[in-house]
Amino acid sequence: MSDLLARLRALQGASPDEPLAEAPEGPAWQVEAAALDAVVVEGREGVHLLRRAWQPPGARHGVAPLGDGSIHPFLERWADRVGVPRVGGRQRVVYVDTETTGLAGGTGTYVFLAGVGVHDDEGFLVEQLLLPGPQYERAWLHALAERLAESTVLVTFNGASFDVPLLRTRFALHGVTDPTEGIVHVDLLPLARRWWGRSLVNCTLGTIEREVLGVQRSQLDVPGAEVPARYRAYLRTRDATLLEGVVTHNVDDIVALAALQRRLEASFDGSPGTLGKPRDAHEGFGVARWLEALGEVEEAARRHQAWMEEHDEAAFAIARIWRREGNVEAARGAWTRLAERGHAEAWVELAKLREHVDGDFEAALEAVQWARQAGGGVRDDLARREARLKRRLARRDG
Repeated sequence: MSDLLARLRALQGASPDEPLAEAPEGPAWQVEAAALDAVVVEGREGVHLLRRAWQPPGARHGVAPLGDGSIHPFLERWADRVGVPRVGGRQRVVYVDTETTGLAGGTGTYVFLAGVGVHDDEGFLVEQLLLPGPQYERAWLHALAERLAESTVLVTFNGASFDVPLLRTRFALHGVTDPTEGIVHVDLLPLARRWWGRSLVNCTLGTIEREVLGVQRSQLDVPGAEVPARYRAYLRTRDATLLEGVVTHNVDDIVALAALQRRLEASFDGSPGTLGKPRDAHEGFGVARWLEALGEVEEAARRHQAWMEEHDEAAFAIARIWRREGNVEAARGAWTRLAERGHAEAWVELAKLREHVDGDFEAALEAVQWARQAGGGVRDDLARREARLKRRLARRDG
């Protein structure tokens, strides 16, 4: 059967107009579990399916290893900056990705599959909790909360905008204590956008896997857009084989999270010949700007300087650092070289130096005019700067 035909078959029964099938009882649960290589977990409040997948110690995902369960101090500091309180004690990093009944969020959307990845003595373990029906959601949430309760660092991809708020909504609706409250949350998507936003067509996890990690997903994986329909089809047919591609997709996402974290952390090294060597000047500049935002100005300056011949914005950024440090002539030299290549903002900075450092209003006015020709606009407020310089010239000549 072709891949397309298999995907169409998996979506059969997904119509929202069809009634749900009756959930199985007793031994019948084992049939569904066996189809997904899972086990049935029954409790007082309900039932869910549990599936485990291991990656051995030292496993890699493309070019990147899966790490060792630690997290770089720079990532923790970044999480602190975006408002997540730091919890003391031993680190326990967990990687979380969810599959949901829709992408809209809100109370009408719920999570039916959660993957939780952790490092242990046997390697990297991914546990997947599958919700076999909405009536079992409270029990399912309790089981998920137990796995997250000991966490001190939560790693996601776009989790700050989607996964975590949605889980918190479901925990609140069922009166289950939210295990994500107060732990360090590192969302890798904003960092990936800084690293590769200028060099990739987009920053989806699939694109980053393919272009940065060098991984091509297997044919068993399904596109994320098909996931809600497959779950609806499962609820109407109780055919768990329809979810095979979904659980594969979820495992791949969790493994990719661990590898992506390690790849991002390796960028802090950046030495030639290492995993962390930037793939291009855009990545080198993105890492430097991120370090500068963290307050690591000395390290950021070193990186900006390393890329300034290949990346105009890196040259502009290092010149600004030199100017703040009082190294006016070094900054002037960098901005002059940029200005000669038609860099509008460099002309603005030269205008500032000529006006405030040199006291040469004619030269400053000339720089403003060059900035306008190079494309400088409202953001640089060239009209106001030009008017002020003309007034100063008129007063001086008056």
